[in-house]
Amino acid sequence: MIRKNNQTLIGSWIIAAGTVASAVNASINVYTGDDDEGLNLIGNTLQATGNGVVANDLESILSASGNVIQAAGNSTIIYSILADLERRDDLNLVIKGNLLQALGGLIAFSETYGTDAPLTNAYKLKGELLEVVGNSIQAVAAGRELEGIEAGHFSALGSWIQAIGAIIVALTITKQDQRRV
Repeated sequence: MIRKNNQTLIGSWIIAAGTVASAVNASINVYTGDDDEGLNLIGNTLQATGNGVVANDLESILSASGNVIQAAGNSTIIYSILADLERRDDLNLVIKGNLLQALGGLIAFSETYGTDAPLTNAYKLKGELLEVVGNSIQAVAAGRELEGIEAGHFSALGSWIQAIGAIIVALTITKQDQRRV
């Protein structure tokens, strides 16, 4: 992945912070029975912003597109939180938003996998894959909710898997930047 400057490093940590905020929100909601989305709104806003920052830094059209698609997924979830929608419409947007994030993550994964140094990027690949898995689990959880099945624990699990993946990616990019200095 060719970068123009250090925006990828900054953006990756913004994304990681956002995924952690959303995961904390999901966990709090499971244990309190609340539907408060305050931290989830902050988390998805941070993720969308971070993905935009990273996309702006990349020279590869494929990598930049993956980040833009992820930001679109976060923006879809932000809309579901802010809009006054019926529960069914809200859940459908959450499903679509998480699937867009997973699609964008798969594009990023494929770009990283296609690099000349896949061993150097082994941790980054694992982190990106965890993000895709986490988003997919969250989409499935929202689908279960749509069917009337309680899936808050499942959604929280997906959120934490995504957060762990985002942290691994941010740590890997940090380590790679330290080597370049």
